[in-house]
Amino acid sequence: MRLRTLSMIMGVVLVATAGFCYPADVVPLCNQEYFPAAQKGIAQAKKSIQLVMYLISFNQEDQHSKVSQLMDELIKAKLRGVEVKVILDYQSSFSKTATQSNYRAFRFLKDNGIDVYFDGARVYTHNKAMVIDERIVISGSHNWSDAALTSNNETSFLINSPKLAKQLLDEFSRIKLSGPELEEGSGVSFPCWAMGKKGVVPEILRRRNERGFDIWLLLLRDFDGNAGGVVDTNYEVLAEDLGLLKYMDRPTYRTEINRLLRVLNKLYKLVEIDTKFNQPIKIRLLRKVEGESFSIPRTYWDYGWADRLNMDAKACLLINLAELGRKQQSLEWMLTRLQIAEKYGIDRRVLYSGMKALRDFNIIDVRYSSIDEGYENRMPSTTVFLGLYDMHEFEQGLKRLEDAYGRGLITKSREYAFVVFKGYDLNVIEMIASFINTYGATKVDEAFKIVEQKSPDNPKRTFGYVIGILDKMKAGK
Repeated sequence: MRLRTLSMIMGVVLVATAGFCYPADVVPLCNQEYFPAAQKGIAQAKKSIQLVMYLISFNQEDQHSKVSQLMDELIKAKLRGVEVKVILDYQSSFSKTATQSNYRAFRFLKDNGIDVYFDGARVYTHNKAMVIDERIVISGSHNWSDAALTSNNETSFLINSPKLAKQLLDEFSRIKLSGPELEEGSGVSFPCWAMGKKGVVPEILRRRNERGFDIWLLLLRDFDGNAGGVVDTNYEVLAEDLGLLKYMDRPTYRTEINRLLRVLNKLYKLVEIDTKFNQPIKIRLLRKVEGESFSIPRTYWDYGWADRLNMDAKACLLINLAELGRKQQSLEWMLTRLQIAEKYGIDRRVLYSGMKALRDFNIIDVRYSSIDEGYENRMPSTTVFLGLYDMHEFEQGLKRLEDAYGRGLITKSREYAFVVFKGYDLNVIEMIASFINTYGATKVDEAFKIVEQKSPDNPKRTFGYVIGILDKMKAGK
């Protein structure tokens, strides 16, 4: 999403839209002119402020910085009744500096009651735009950083145009946000009592009872919250959701479902069942979701991940969701492998296998801490939950890249992307293809061979490090 071309004629801007042009008053904001204009615009806001910003480099302790002053103006606007909404970029693939800065800004704004969001972790939101009172647009090259506001060469514009403001607000409304799929109302509640050393999940893992685990999640999904704990389902629905219709006839899948439900009853005390020959099945949850819980996104089933992930990956997905909890917009958490294994009663081999599968599918990203002072002194790694996505949409996107660049180039680019655990990231695949065209296949191959030699938990086994190597090659270093 980009601000469309602006053409200045005698102080009037003609903004090109899909079907027409319209005039707008414009004031160029070069270099340090941005800060006073933005500060004044926020201070004078009467109704609403929407800010979409790639980077807010914020340090709460530096109260006199220009960034802190702009943040304070947002808080003041909120306190006087202005509707304030902020969307920040969360791009973990390339620069953790931007991610960390934005997270500090996010927490500050959230703690002060601002309606603040991260964009989807799979997209790259490079906008630097603010719309005030559905009329004033301030947009251009300025990030909210001290460098951009005090010393960089930057160019932005203040544009007075309700039509342009509406167009941008419409665009902002289409930005996919992180977090909503984790909210209580949009997911399936899963009980925290099932996790941990004495929970049901590690016991199911030890017994490798994957199909029993799957059917229990389906029952939780289909439970409507009634007081009796009765689940309204039938053999055919369960058989279809479990994938049994593909290779079992009706008597066989009924027998298998009954077996699975008896296991859930006898081994784990999770359900009570009443089965009679040629009669509908009756299922009642013995332990409903009570007390502390977290949400499983419905996309887990809708996008086919219940079939695609193995048992280890499913358990590790639950661990990720449990760590995120119900905190809106949380994308990351931090524990060592030993701490995770101890907390959730899970074998470390299962943990390694499951987390690797999630990382390979680009459902999670891992930012490993430095090993400069040795593995024994290493800090916990940060796990970033990127979310569950539609594989069909990914395949369509991959086809578009093949049409644009050629199948051979995209196939090779994806092979490289898997080296840095981004084989399912269309942005990274396309960037690698463009790098091959720009730097040449030999240099790109050399860069990835350097990175491939590093262990999977080395902090330099990332696409960002590949970019750094190519930059050095370009500079002749």
